[in-house]
Amino acid sequence: MGKKQGKKNSLENQRQELLKSESKKFQRMEKTNLNEYRVTLTSPIEIKKDKVGLWSKIKSELTIGLSIVALLVSGFSVYKTNKRNDYLETTNFNIVQNFWQEHPSYTLYNESQKPLTSPPQPSYLMYIPAKLYYISKNGSRASSFILLPTSYENVISQSSTGKTIDEIETSVLPKNFFGKLGARDLRQKKYRKPGSDGISFELRVYPFLAIFTHIKYSYKDNPSNIITEKFLTTPFGKELLPDDRYEDLKNYTKNISHFPENEMKVSGNENIYDTTFAYLDKELERLLPINDNELSKEDKQRLCVLLGVKWNVDELTKEKEFSFDSASSDDNNDNNFHALGRYLSDKVVNAKDPLYPDY
Repeated sequence: MGKKQGKKNSLENQRQELLKSESKKFQRMEKTNLNEYRVTLTSPIEIKKDKVGLWSKIKSELTIGLSIVALLVSGFSVYKTNKRNDYLETTNFNIVQNFWQEHPSYTLYNESQKPLTSPPQPSYLMYIPAKLYYISKNGSRASSFILLPTSYENVISQSSTGKTIDEIETSVLPKNFFGKLGARDLRQKKYRKPGSDGISFELRVYPFLAIFTHIKYSYKDNPSNIITEKFLTTPFGKELLPDDRYEDLKNYTKNISHFPENEMKVSGNENIYDTTFAYLDKELERLLPINDNELSKEDKQRLCVLLGVKWNVDELTKEKEFSFDSASSDDNNDNNFHALGRYLSDKVVNAKDPLYPDY
């Protein structure tokens, strides 16, 4: 009995030792795991420091970006200011037409701020502008300008402001020149149905003037340097004319005036744009190659003149066969004033017509 009890106590002691051993082992493992866990934790102060550092970096980069944008905006502003100053330092003449009023008029303006020696004394040539469109079977178009002269004697009064900048001179016309810049005031007609065989045509007569202006001037700080400027304007465009184009325009004007009927004259109270349309419509109806009419020699000359070709082109070309298709298109030919009508067509009235953009 005593031996059994001793053996029992011995087993119990072994069990207790084993439990103590396992308990210590577990405690060591727990301590190790806790230590490892603590090592991986980041201090709240360190987290705050990291956040502050990132925000400072973002703020720094944002500040640099904003500075670059501000620099670009400032540079562009300086560029625009310099361009504006250059523009104001450069003389820029223009004609403004005011025909939608009881007494139609046009005014010469100088948009520069640089003073001239004295008010310029311009000379003018006035034309009623029209366009003749050539429409191919596939619908593509080309156009030529027709400039029918009207006498400067139609000006009933002229007043000068005595200034060299801003408004310089105003010329007043009779009420026959009244016109509105709208599609309903555009006079137009088609000849032959578009898309049919051969070329079809469309005539448009505009309710304003094409005005050629010739000016000589000098700047106040250099009066001996005389500058000459020549340009053609409509309400929709301005084209500076170099000397060779000016010669073309002068010769074109002489040529179209070979037939006196081509000069548009004021008649009673009739609107001059109606007069012009009625005249051109009557001429083109019989002269254009849209029927089987045979043209006389004079009729050919009249058609040539309206197309911007010299009236005596047959004599100048030793009576080579007349070609309607090429009569006004060759810009290297002196006989058509180097295609002046085609040249001006898209310069002072855009190809996409402002009064009738969809054709």
